[in-house]
Amino acid sequence: MDRIVLLIVACLGLSRIGYAQPVDDWHLEKDKEGIRVYSQHLTDNRLKELRVQCTFQGTMAALVAMLSDVENYPSLMYKTKTSRLLRRVSETDLYYYIETELPWPVDNRDMNVHLTFSQEPTTHTLQIRVTKAADEVPPQPHIVRVAEWSAVWEVHPLTNQQLQIDYRCRVNPGGSLPAWLVNLTAASGPYESFKLLRKTILEARYQGHRFSFLTE
Repeated sequence: MDRIVLLIVACLGLSRIGYAQPVDDWHLEKDKEGIRVYSQHLTDNRLKELRVQCTFQGTMAALVAMLSDVENYPSLMYKTKTSRLLRRVSETDLYYYIETELPWPVDNRDMNVHLTFSQEPTTHTLQIRVTKAADEVPPQPHIVRVAEWSAVWEVHPLTNQQLQIDYRCRVNPGGSLPAWLVNLTAASGPYESFKLLRKTILEARYQGHRFSFLTE
């Protein structure tokens, strides 16, 4: 069952919506290969909020290009079974559908997602928000729709084309899994996902992109 929990938390990628803020009381869960994963309990929820801090070699444009490449999510997001772009409103605003693969006998999870990018003009900090969107793709047979999913990236440019990343998220995977079980191995999933992302950002397909809203 630990593997089930790991996959649920790992595969549900990136987003944040408004919710009651917990008191900052982060506990270090994992510190390996330059990726640090923290957790804290929410004041209004039995589930944990997770935080990842790490550094990527690469540019903000490469990061935006990678996260905008929805069709490639099965290769760059841990245990993503399917993903497809629904609507690209602009280079900073898009909608997609994603399904996360879980081992039998647990049903896969899915949801509709809204992804946005923005940059603070003075500090050049990049913010990436991905929120659970309305059901443009309706619930599917034998797949559990994620009940709640929220996260945000804060990306700070460093020297020598390095990015300092601070990522926070929480997820309620829906279904009948108890909160204590979801929390049990929650740190392992984000760690595995960020290892994949840190490697994938260096691929040639994501180099040389330019975005009108972005200043490196």
